Amino acid sequence: MFVGHYGPALAGPRFVKTVPVWAMCVAVQFLDYLWGAFVYFGIEHVRIEPGFTEVSPLDLHDMPWTHSLLMAVVWSIVLGFVWSLIARTQRRAGAIIIGLGVFSHWLLDLLVHVPDLALWPGGPKVGFGLWNNEPVALTLEFGVLAVGLLLYISATKAKGAFGKFSPWIFGVLLVGLYSISFFAPPPETAQQFGPMAIVLYTLVAVLAWLLCDRMREAN
Repeated sequence: MFVGHYGPALAGPRFVKTVPVWAMCVAVQFLDYLWGAFVYFGIEHVRIEPGFTEVSPLDLHDMPWTHSLLMAVVWSIVLGFVWSLIARTQRRAGAIIIGLGVFSHWLLDLLVHVPDLALWPGGPKVGFGLWNNEPVALTLEFGVLAVGLLLYISATKAKGAFGKFSPWIFGVLLVGLYSISFFAPPPETAQQFGPMAIVLYTLVAVLAWLLCDRMREAN
């Protein structure tokens, strides 16, 4: 899942007004930030197998330190704690929503991944496998994003004329980035996914800051 993860990110301001969307975008992809780094340095591993699932060619057979249930909980607590140290207001509420954002990644991955999500490093693996049903997987992906976008718009107001349209532009750009990644050929080597993922997720966070945080404010 890619754009679906940003549904919870956009929904964040509905519950804690002081947490910006860019921070939520980092939170919901934090496990994949770590995954990108761990794959690059050989700590975790991925295989490229075209046709592995209907949606993704990635065999994510080894990612216990970023995507196991236990470590997802640990990383959620870690990033939530970091936010509590740097936030100026609503530190506890902000830490909770950031932590929930991190953990939402694992929950959404659980729906679409084949059983490659360990319950703990070395433990049994789970996954409902919706990536093997492309229409259902894509409906879920875009549906979660749409709900998050509507929640964000209902919880914020435009600072100017452009702010009335900027969240929709952000949503369209997300869909565009997903379409490019969906139809583009995979990298030549699995290790290349690490830096590509980190750059892509950072680009989305910057777009969120430009098109959401700068253009709109909480109601």
